[in-house]
Amino acid sequence: MNRSHAFGGYGSTQFEMCMSTGDGCHLDWTNPYNDASFAPQQQCSQGGISPFYIDVQNKDDVVAAFKFSKKQGVNLVIKNSGHDFKGRSAAPDSLALWMHNFKYINHDENFVPEGCNVDGQPALTFGAGTQFRDIAQFTDEHGLQFVGGSDQSVAAAGGWSQGGGHSPLSPNYGMGADRTLQYKVVTPDGVFRTVNACQNEDLFFALRGGGGGTFGVVLEATMMVSISETLRMANINWPINDDNLRSVVGIFLDNVTAMAENGWGGYLTPSIGNLVLISPRMDLEAAQEMMKPLVDLTTAMGGNSSVTHIASYDEWFKGWMTGTIGAQDPVGLPVAITTRLIPAKNHETADGRAELHDALMNAFANSAFSQIHITTPYGFSGTKGLDTSVHPIWRSVLYQVMLVNSWYWDGTLADRELAYSQSTKAVNFLRDITPDSGAYINESDIHEPDFEVAFWGGHYPRLLEIKKKYDPDHLLDCWHCVGWKGARDPQYRCYI
Repeated sequence: MNRSHAFGGYGSTQFEMCMSTGDGCHLDWTNPYNDASFAPQQQCSQGGISPFYIDVQNKDDVVAAFKFSKKQGVNLVIKNSGHDFKGRSAAPDSLALWMHNFKYINHDENFVPEGCNVDGQPALTFGAGTQFRDIAQFTDEHGLQFVGGSDQSVAAAGGWSQGGGHSPLSPNYGMGADRTLQYKVVTPDGVFRTVNACQNEDLFFALRGGGGGTFGVVLEATMMVSISETLRMANINWPINDDNLRSVVGIFLDNVTAMAENGWGGYLTPSIGNLVLISPRMDLEAAQEMMKPLVDLTTAMGGNSSVTHIASYDEWFKGWMTGTIGAQDPVGLPVAITTRLIPAKNHETADGRAELHDALMNAFANSAFSQIHITTPYGFSGTKGLDTSVHPIWRSVLYQVMLVNSWYWDGTLADRELAYSQSTKAVNFLRDITPDSGAYINESDIHEPDFEVAFWGGHYPRLLEIKKKYDPDHLLDCWHCVGWKGARDPQYRCYI
């Protein structure tokens, strides 16, 4: 059973417990059958999970929840697939709105946002709980291509698109927020609203990048879709050791700007010695020529590397999720994650690349798991004129670096604090050389300094005014969200 199918299941299991006290139900994530986790001395409590939840079936459920919250003073949280790395969908003593079962998918070849006088375009409309696995099955059956994330159980209309939403296809087609055409949402005043470029335009701006769980409860999203297309895929592998990684990273830094400009997107995973990239732009011969430096290097190391055709993005998605690479996804265990967006300007000179190379190797050395996400819209030509609230820096960065540390199921408070401090130490090597950059709201340090600037840049003041307009009673609040109450609020007593 997938964790997202259970209300109490979270991708990052520290938010099932109360990190500050250790209260919760502790299971061994390395071995679910470990008898020690069931021994008599083990205590099981509610931890950080909401004691009550509404399995949302319609807009009336959400309206009733807002009325109840305002009258009784009970905190509300919105939980969809439970993938949030920052615990924004969990809070002790709260009432949760569970969106997971609000699912459907409709395909419209000529979708026009309500109230707009524009040409129609192909789109998918789906319920808030619809996950990427659902969309992948639908698009595969209908010969379509949807720009989505690489974790099958994430819900597209939830925090993914509302926080920006990056994808291996983003270098070609933009982010999830760029591709969203319309939302149906209940705002904290209890009003059901259609939100697009022609009505409730301020909310349309806020919901496309301003973060989930903040401006209202999204019930439905409509996003662009296109006809499925063939892709070129580079699958670069090398024997795992520090010297090989250092060499691969060096060649990667020399070539990643050209890769991004030519629409290559994917993931570099040091722990398994793999770089996988996809692009629809280049023919096979040109793709092989672009990847030749990496293929030659890794082949000389004894690695097995190739550049080939694949039939569709759905084929890549299935291979990713069922293969060794997808298995590295940090879900179902406690994780202390940090990220940094790395600008193209850091790659412009040999000195800049050398400085970045050293910073990356130091960051990797201080992380139990690390990954480079070549998933930014750097090569996307349709960015101009998009009025989203995604940090503008996303348009000028080549990739995101994710750094992760963890602890064992029976770890102490000191172990939890050490993991978070170690991840912060790791990302500081990159912060120091990218002072004007930022971080991805959905995959950032829970102690991100100056989070308003790091996540939204100059958009934050406008977002704060929109928050005040639609949620004057502050019925929705979450960690490091727009208008956040702050760590001293009792809602956040389980954070460390």
